[in-house]
Amino acid sequence: MDEIIPSACPHDCPDACSFLVRKAEGSKNRITIESGKVIPFQEGWICLKGKRWERRYRTQNRLKRPLKKNGNGWVEISWDDAWTIWANHLMEATEKYGPQANLFYQSAGSQYFSKRLGREIFSALGGYSEPAGSLCGAAGGAGLKKAFGHIPVYAPEKLYQVKGILLWGRNVFDTHPHLVPLLTGLKNRSKAFAAIEIRTTRTTEAAERWWRIKPGTDAILALLLCKNIVESGDAASGWMEHSEKGEQFIKLLAELDSKALLDETGLSQSDLSDLCRWILEHRPLAIYGGYGIQRYYNGSFTFHTLASLALLLGSFKIPGTGVVFGKDEMRFFPEDILKPTALKRKVPVADWHLRASTLSSPIKTALFTCSNPAKQGPETDRFPRAMESMDFSVCIDLEMTETAALCDLVLPAACFLEEGPDWRGSWWHTYLLRSEKALDPPGQALPEPVIMTGLADKLGLGIDLENMRTKMDRILLESPETEALGEGVFRTKESHGWTKDAGPIKLPEVLHPERSRNDWRGLRFITVHTAEYINGQNWGVNEDLLNAVFVSPLEGNRRGLREGDRVRVRKKDVVIHAVLRFDKAMDSGYCVMVQGGKGTNMLTTAGTSPGYGTPFHESFVVLEAEPESDENA
Repeated sequence: MDEIIPSACPHDCPDACSFLVRKAEGSKNRITIESGKVIPFQEGWICLKGKRWERRYRTQNRLKRPLKKNGNGWVEISWDDAWTIWANHLMEATEKYGPQANLFYQSAGSQYFSKRLGREIFSALGGYSEPAGSLCGAAGGAGLKKAFGHIPVYAPEKLYQVKGILLWGRNVFDTHPHLVPLLTGLKNRSKAFAAIEIRTTRTTEAAERWWRIKPGTDAILALLLCKNIVESGDAASGWMEHSEKGEQFIKLLAELDSKALLDETGLSQSDLSDLCRWILEHRPLAIYGGYGIQRYYNGSFTFHTLASLALLLGSFKIPGTGVVFGKDEMRFFPEDILKPTALKRKVPVADWHLRASTLSSPIKTALFTCSNPAKQGPETDRFPRAMESMDFSVCIDLEMTETAALCDLVLPAACFLEEGPDWRGSWWHTYLLRSEKALDPPGQALPEPVIMTGLADKLGLGIDLENMRTKMDRILLESPETEALGEGVFRTKESHGWTKDAGPIKLPEVLHPERSRNDWRGLRFITVHTAEYINGQNWGVNEDLLNAVFVSPLEGNRRGLREGDRVRVRKKDVVIHAVLRFDKAMDSGYCVMVQGGKGTNMLTTAGTSPGYGTPFHESFVVLEAEPESDENA
């Protein structure tokens, strides 16, 4: 009889799906992955990104032995040698430069709680450096914190209370697939959803209405909506009592030059009136804020302004009204099992690699885990230089990624199917998921807690992360904040933030969002997510030989280019080759490419926005025809 093992998708995705791993009778390695049935929003299916793990866990690209770089490439070494070499470099850097010379770089490659345990090793050395912010939602979260003092939780169950959903820069059909049936259900109940976007997407095609605006003007549009709603007398009664500095906010709105700001958005006065009317007619309204709209220097301000708009629409009194963005998926990780760190230095995630060697205590060793910054971060053409400035670097991963290839030591990790028990949360729903081990890892690959415990032994620290994982599991199983529902799914007692009991919203005191810094009149370069893979990590997906770059027909005609032409997308001396595609719904002044194409992030510009956000969209490129010699190459 087949064995059924509870598990969960590890991806950095809002859906955070429950898995049931079916292990064939008599087989050690043959599995199928099915959807769990407990979480109501999952509706018994999983997307292709999750289903792909049926093949990926045994791909020929899996790392199976520790690898050390030498002058001729890579040589296999034993685990004992790997731990010894790594420990020696850590101790040398700590003694010579201090513990902050060691960088612990961990991102969202896996959302499992056990990945947080590795910090214990570096804390025991006296401290470390780690990235501040994120490549994803830090700026938007910072904006909501300015309004509330924290990021309020919008539980998806509240969406059943709304009359409308406004998908503001959120292409959920590609990036949040388990929301789609809920949207369909809205239509069936004579409710509606609309979208604000910069281009055509599957979401705009399905929406009742959508409005196109220019990139980076989301905060301006939100301000104009606030101004219209206040001045028309349509704001929810009592909103000022639930705000700080409401009178000042009214005065600031009155001083805005509506016409000049509207021109910046690309909307007409008729468009603005139409949008405002739709919003007011569909209260209670949930504003689904996208991650792309906070990838500008004004990203934090955008979400602060969206919170203000939600206040005017009655978020304090009308159930379902609020801003849906994200929440802390690590909220239930038991932090108390980790010791406090004496010296922890934060370096901006978006541009640390530009300053790694010039910090007061330069970065001399680095560990990269659950991350691939050599591909995912901005301005990746400068990443190798940062790696060269270090004395030693280590990558723990499943495959030889772009980052791993630049490191001195690469260690093979078990995937989520090959270790456990473990847990993960969600930055959308309010369930916790528990996963159990289903398979043995290939070759000499080890679970990350085992890898880090081996390092701790060589450092003489006496730390066992597998024991810590067991303790974490026991704490969560016995927690009064969780309720077991079956299939490894636990309901949590997570407070909901958009309620009448929420504290007053602190309104913006300055209404001048920072504008873009386009110094050389190029096209704004926008990179977007796809349904095919997660966060630009396109494992197992067939890449076209050439990327596609999307522009308006007007921008193509200005350059004498036609649909299907081979073109160059260039930032100074960095060039990638692409095929030109026209999107008739796009405005002029920008181009769009999908994340994950070869070299795409070489064209993005590193910088840090308020809240330690990563303003990927503050990048500008030149679009030009492919020279004939290159075409024939």
